[in-house]
Amino acid sequence: MVAINGSPTDEEAIRLACRMSRRARGKVYVITILEVKRSVALGSVPDAEVDRAEALLDHAESLGAELDADVDTELLQAREAGPAIVDEVREWQADLVVVGLPYRQRFGEFYMGKTAPYVLRYAPCRTILFREALQG
Repeated sequence: MVAINGSPTDEEAIRLACRMSRRARGKVYVITILEVKRSVALGSVPDAEVDRAEALLDHAESLGAELDADVDTELLQAREAGPAIVDEVREWQADLVVVGLPYRQRFGEFYMGKTAPYVLRYAPCRTILFREALQG
């Protein structure tokens, strides 16, 4: 399974998962999650955000076809991405989850955000973090 969000690491993470799945004759599940604030009802995401997420998934499918890999995609809406990813890993009984993340700093230190640490802690399978290279 690959969780994507439009970051620069998405394409490389999908390519990695596709290459790995071909060796194992497996399937790649690519998901993207639209995080919905608690003050907004689930299902009421603006069309522009849905269109952007669907474009990401369409690109994932085309990469899969290019690499001769079996790719399924899914667009989810959730309050937080981390628990949604872990729920999908459990539901699909994934053997591996690949999570890409950009290189970010907060207070002068590398910062992973909330999603990657959550997935590392709670995913019931192996997890690969795919971090963007340092710029400069």
